[in-house]
Amino acid sequence: MAWEPPVPREPTAEPPVPHLAEEEEELEFTPAIRSLLEKSRDIAEEIIKRLMEFREPSGGSGERLWEKIESVVIRGQLGYEEPLPGLAIDSTFPIDGGMELIGGRLVAIVAGYVSFGRLQGRILPRQSFASVRLVDTEEALKTIPYHAKLYEKKLAMKLLKAIENGDADAKIILFDGELVPYALLFKSPESIGKSRILSRLSTIMQKLLEKAREHRITLVGVVKRSYSKLLAVYTGRRLPLNDKAVMSLVLDYGEYAVVGRFGDILPRYAEIIAREKGVDPKKYRSIVSVNLSNCPDCSNIVVAFYKPHTRTPSHQAVRVEVLDFGGYGLERILSMLNKLTNPGTGLPYPIDLVDEYIRLEARVLELVRRKVIGHIAQVLDVVGPGAVMLLGHTNPEKRYIYEPRRRFTVG
Repeated sequence: MAWEPPVPREPTAEPPVPHLAEEEEELEFTPAIRSLLEKSRDIAEEIIKRLMEFREPSGGSGERLWEKIESVVIRGQLGYEEPLPGLAIDSTFPIDGGMELIGGRLVAIVAGYVSFGRLQGRILPRQSFASVRLVDTEEALKTIPYHAKLYEKKLAMKLLKAIENGDADAKIILFDGELVPYALLFKSPESIGKSRILSRLSTIMQKLLEKAREHRITLVGVVKRSYSKLLAVYTGRRLPLNDKAVMSLVLDYGEYAVVGRFGDILPRYAEIIAREKGVDPKKYRSIVSVNLSNCPDCSNIVVAFYKPHTRTPSHQAVRVEVLDFGGYGLERILSMLNKLTNPGTGLPYPIDLVDEYIRLEARVLELVRRKVIGHIAQVLDVVGPGAVMLLGHTNPEKRYIYEPRRRFTVG
């Protein structure tokens, strides 16, 4: 089937904009902004170049890259399968690094879940948990994403315990993001062992997979922001477009495609990456192979893409990582996700719900900061006024990000 660009939707009339008592600030076209806008042509030309490289014949064979992908990737048709009872889990943290204070950065981590598919049991239909910490080194700040994943996996362990105790009849757990943190697959065992947070993450990940396998709970990672180029294992080199972009172009609505098992594709992918970086391919492949051997369940994770029947504004394919301990079969699992599609985003709606439910607003950190100041104020005679100074904003110009939002009146 030849690729054709998605058909644009008919434009609709925009609703009238109400008058606001406080108007938005107009953008001033400074020299810097003008320079950025002039670069837009360069970006457009780069995108066109990559598309043409993907679609035009390459090398001496005359075969197009997209034809090569279509010929080797296993494809199938999605059904509308009624979803099994399940739970969707996500974690979040301030992407900007948290609130900058004189004494360090105030960072919050939130993890939560929502139920779907008529889940029965004594657990709450949704719940969230939060952790706050003061980080005062750049190294510690870099580990925050791993701490968020650790918090998320701990929550998953609690939910698996609830399933074990009969407090929930979930058969499937969805994760917003990858199933196994990629650092545990691509970093050397020595590096993982030297890192306290990665070691803890590795340990709980092993326990989580063992518990899910024991109770036959299927695990699915819905990877929204995917820039991987795993399809390179079929062409011998990385493609000009990432996997998500390729599958969004190749797949038709209601179709899915299987990229492969981690155990089959990751070691080969590691070699391709190593060659491009100018490092020893055998050594890099060995690192990935050892990590997979240390986690046999990880080898059985299947990477697949599907494009829901529901036509969405983005026309995007969805990447998933599936560990089918329940034995339902990949096609049935993807058909369930197809049934759960949110027409606004193209993603399974439980993933959108849990993302919205635990969304961390910057203003929460300001409330925490003021609460801490309140506690310190009660013991100022012991610690001195310097303690409050440590909680002052390092960059007062940015404190508006954390202040309560101004109210707008509609006229």
